[in-house]
Amino acid sequence: MTRTPTLTRRSVLGGVSAAALLPGWASAQASGPSVAAFAAKCRELTGFDPIPRALLMGVREIYSATDQAALVADQADDALHASLLKALYTGMHRPEDGEPGRFAYSSALMYAAVEDSLNVPSYCGGLPGFWAEKPADV
Repeated sequence: MTRTPTLTRRSVLGGVSAAALLPGWASAQASGPSVAAFAAKCRELTGFDPIPRALLMGVREIYSATDQAALVADQADDALHASLLKALYTGMHRPEDGEPGRFAYSSALMYAAVEDSLNVPSYCGGLPGFWAEKPADV
């Protein structure tokens, strides 16, 4: 006598639970390169070390996993390199079919190049509370 397996709630939940415990190799492959690999490529392209984390995470959200993998593997075209450098230096993304968006204005690399002598625009130009002092005689 052969016994035919029956599909029960318990067997389905057990299978789903077991699948959840397994490493998600498919989702890991679709997520693109690691943050460390992408950061290393950005440091190599810009010459800045370290790159602010807010800027790096903002750039990672802009580009697809395929574009990130191409950048890390040195298989990206010049347009993708230029787009990445523009995003890193300006902290903005200008998609061709949409409105530009800022994602890391104050940590953009354009300010890191002149941080010894220039404050980020819209930020205070002196010590906290300096505006409460009387202005110097002109």
